[in-house]
Amino acid sequence: MTDPGRILFQLENVFQRFSLPQGDVTVLKNVNFQAREGEFIAIVGPSGAGKSTILRLINGLLPPSEGKIIYKDQPLIGTNMDAAMVFQSFGLLPWLTVAENVELGLEPRGLDRAARRKRGAFYIEKVGLEGYEEAYPRELSGGMKQRVGLARALAVEPEILLMDEPFSSLDALTSINLRDELIDIWSDRDFPVNTVVMVTHIIEEAIELADRVLVLSSRPGTIAGDLQIDLPRPRDKRDKAFIEYVDKIFSLIA
Repeated sequence: MTDPGRILFQLENVFQRFSLPQGDVTVLKNVNFQAREGEFIAIVGPSGAGKSTILRLINGLLPPSEGKIIYKDQPLIGTNMDAAMVFQSFGLLPWLTVAENVELGLEPRGLDRAARRKRGAFYIEKVGLEGYEEAYPRELSGGMKQRVGLARALAVEPEILLMDEPFSSLDALTSINLRDELIDIWSDRDFPVNTVVMVTHIIEEAIELADRVLVLSSRPGTIAGDLQIDLPRPRDKRDKAFIEYVDKIFSLIA
C-alpha cells in the first residue's frame, strides 16, 4: 500500500440534483470526504446512489448543485485536467485505431505528433497491447478494449485515475488479470498516477483492490461508511478478516 500524502481533493457538503420531466431528483445529499495522494479508494452502494456522479464531480464534468469540490486547496472550476476516466463501456471511437484512441487526449494537451506517438506506444506496451497499434476496436476482445481504455487514461499521465465499474463487462479470468495489473500500475512509482478512485457494485472487488472503501446509502446518496481496509496484499477472499469486511459493508448498504 502506498503511504498517503497530502490531501489531494475533497468534497464539501455536496448536493447533486437533476431536473427530470417528473421533477427534480436529489442524487447526492450532503456528501463529505477527502482523498490523499497515494490512496486507492473504492466507492460501493446500491444502484442509483450516485457513485458515478461522484466520479464526474471529481473530474469536473459536472458542477455540484450545492457545496464545493476542492482540488489542491482550490475550488475546482471546469474540467480537472489532472484526472482521467476509464469507463465501463470502454468508450472507444470505432473509426480510430488502437494507437489513435490512446493518443486521443494528447493533442489538446499540446503534444506534437511525434511526442503523441512516443507516449502512446509506451502505454500501449505497458498494458500488453504491443502489436495491436493499428487494430480497430471491432477486432478486439472485451478485455483488450478495456486495456485500450486504460492506456488512453494513463497516456495523459493523470494524478487521479477514475474508474467507473471498469471490470463489470469482462469475463471472470480477464477481470482477475486486469485487477492484478491495476494494482501493479498503482504501486509502480514510475507511473505518474498514484491516486485511484474506483466505482464498483461488487463488494469483494472493492475489498480486494482498495485500501479504503466508501459506502453510499440509497438515493439520495450519503456517506454511510468510510472503512480502511487493513489487509496485506495479495488479499485472500477466504481469509476471515476479508469476510468480516464483506459482512460489514453489506450491512451498511442493506
